[in-house]
Amino acid sequence: MTKQVAAVQKAFALLELLGQAERGLGISELAEASGLPLGTTHRLLHTLIALGYIEQDPDTRKYTLGLRFLQLRGQVIGRLNLAALAMPHLKLLMHRVNETVHLAVLNDGEVVYVDRVEGLQTQGMFTQIGKRGPIHCTALGKVLAAFSPEEVWREAIAKHGMPRRTPATIVDPEVFAAELQKVREQGYAIDNVESEPGVRCVAAPIRDYSGRVVAAVSISGPAARMRPARDQELSIAVRRTARDISERLGYSDS
Repeated sequence: MTKQVAAVQKAFALLELLGQAERGLGISELAEASGLPLGTTHRLLHTLIALGYIEQDPDTRKYTLGLRFLQLRGQVIGRLNLAALAMPHLKLLMHRVNETVHLAVLNDGEVVYVDRVEGLQTQGMFTQIGKRGPIHCTALGKVLAAFSPEEVWREAIAKHGMPRRTPATIVDPEVFAAELQKVREQGYAIDNVESEPGVRCVAAPIRDYSGRVVAAVSISGPAARMRPARDQELSIAVRRTARDISERLGYSDS
């Protein structure tokens, strides 16, 4: 029992260090700051990654807190930099198009809703922060999948499937692959009543300072208002917002 409690204390020491850090930390930094042996630190990090509480950047090998915390308490995301930086832009987008706006990220092959601004004329479209959704039939999921390595989205649909939610839902992986190519070419995705009956969405990618797509922003509303005739207007608006948020994250396309 003592060993179990000690292990928990050590794990939380690493989590607290990552929670207080303004950037990712390497294993040596974590071991030194926590006073733990390198081997112990490595074993704890490996366990926390497997549980989803810590993530490791494949390029820098640095560790950061994982998105599993969203499942424990959705409100925690309000204290994360992405949501805080994005919120002013989400509000501007909502007022510009008068529809509900969502911010989301990809985690474990699913869309995780990070924040939202409800449209003034939208009723009954409440989305809980921390809610998880499929990639194959949401505009947010299509964007996040389109700008991820192919093996990432193929593993996601192998794990979660491609359940049909409406008659318009894409349920064929190869048709989905063609859809993702279209998303990459045009720079935005459309959920054409594929996830929920009577609801259409348009989404665009958000990039960090390195150019990597780290999130997506979407506009959602009743299909009667978000008709195809508005696709050009809405896609321009959502891409503009995605660009503005990306710039706040240090991205530059010049």
